Amino acid sequence: MTAKGFSMFEHALNLATRASYVADLGYVSTISRSNFDEQETFIFRSQVPCLEYVSLMIENAILLKSDCAGRVYAGFERLSRMEAVADRYLRIADLSERVFVFGEADWTPPRHPRMKTIVVASDTSVAREWFVISNCLTQKVALVAKDEDGFDAPVLEARHFRAFKTHDPKIIARLTDAAENLIDELLVS
Repeated sequence: MTAKGFSMFEHALNLATRASYVADLGYVSTISRSNFDEQETFIFRSQVPCLEYVSLMIENAILLKSDCAGRVYAGFERLSRMEAVADRYLRIADLSERVFVFGEADWTPPRHPRMKTIVVASDTSVAREWFVISNCLTQKVALVAKDEDGFDAPVLEARHFRAFKTHDPKIIARLTDAAENLIDELLVS
């Protein structure tokens, strides 16, 4: 694996097609809590507000636990996209073993002893991906999405993404391994 060419989204899709049934929801403007909870693995296409809501469901589930006892990986494309939810991620770091935040270095996230910023170059696939992966004892879930429009879109909130969500613990374990390998590679380079 090379950091430049590695795509968390493509990796997630490959894992899912080998591991379990994947429902295709097509284009959706919103995801209901029942879809989120009842369907283990699905793909969909949507815009930023829908992804924000799915991310919020994952983040809130982590925050409702008194101890995450695991790791959380979050990709924001650009670190500045984290600014609006920085306080939430500081609280998640309070409850987690470790939180890793990925993105292009256009903003400096606040410091926390259990939160590590992983800077990605603008020419990497991961710099165009949005993800929240929770590999905690009480919360195993992932949302991984690929930006189809990029930051040149006239309205950033209207950008389209292809997205993948799963609660499958086997896929979560493999996504966690991939994230850890990506961290190792990016921290060495």
